[in-house]
Amino acid sequence: MYKFKFTIFTPTYNRAYILENLYNDLKKQTFKDFEWLIVDDGSSDNTKQLVDKFILEDKLNINYIYKQNGGKHTAINTGIKNANGELFFIVDSDDRLLNESLKVVNDTWRSVDNKKELSGVVGLCVDTENEIVGTQMPEDKDICHFTDLYFKYGVKGDKSIIFTTDVIKQYSFPEIEGIKFLPESVVWHEISKKYKIKCINKPLRIVEYLDDGLTKNKFNESSLKGRCIEFLYLINQNTYPVSKYPYMWVKNYINLSRYSLMSNSSYFKDINRISNKVMYILLFPLGYFKYARQK
Repeated sequence: MYKFKFTIFTPTYNRAYILENLYNDLKKQTFKDFEWLIVDDGSSDNTKQLVDKFILEDKLNINYIYKQNGGKHTAINTGIKNANGELFFIVDSDDRLLNESLKVVNDTWRSVDNKKELSGVVGLCVDTENEIVGTQMPEDKDICHFTDLYFKYGVKGDKSIIFTTDVIKQYSFPEIEGIKFLPESVVWHEISKKYKIKCINKPLRIVEYLDDGLTKNKFNESSLKGRCIEFLYLINQNTYPVSKYPYMWVKNYINLSRYSLMSNSSYFKDINRISNKVMYILLFPLGYFKYARQK
């Protein structure tokens, strides 16, 4: 039995300059049954002092955890272990929430009859100009596999995903020394192999891609190696079976070689099956072509 309906989980790193915006949005939520779980991934700024001030105001249920810097994916692992809400909503430190966001999700979740087959709810994101990020989801596929949204129905752009804590606790991100960036596809699409998700075409998060964020820094050395690990795991887990997603199945091999070349690293020995190694070798020329063109 969970103490709260929602865990609003915020991984943060040196974001004291902007974290108060999200705090103010949380105070305005019309649905109040939530905790704010903040995992500070080794900040060196005044994040702790700021959160201490929030706690003293006693407006929200706040749980603050400080950990050694390891990257967002390791902060998510810590958050999952410490969540006290039935639903787990990742809201980054540079995100904003609409006042009705939690109410919309709660009403949607209550309306679902068979929850056992579902991992949660997925909604839209908007930018700071209130424009939808990417595309909306198909109205006739309101319950489907999350992976199908992107690779079967052509949905594009960031979405707001709220997982049931029971489901997400079954999964965790691999933590590898020296890797401080690992895309969420490694886990989100693995969950999608077993569970479907409830889709709603309503905005839940306001996103802004700041200069110090992961999106703007995807080509630094750590991020490039993280992309290698991403595609290695997608291959080894068979996250995109060739029978369902042939394009993505092929693309994983191409991208593993491409990002290995870009990061001057090799993960060939870590590919787990002979057949996968053979496919990697066969598709390596295409990976090299993409690397050479990008370079």
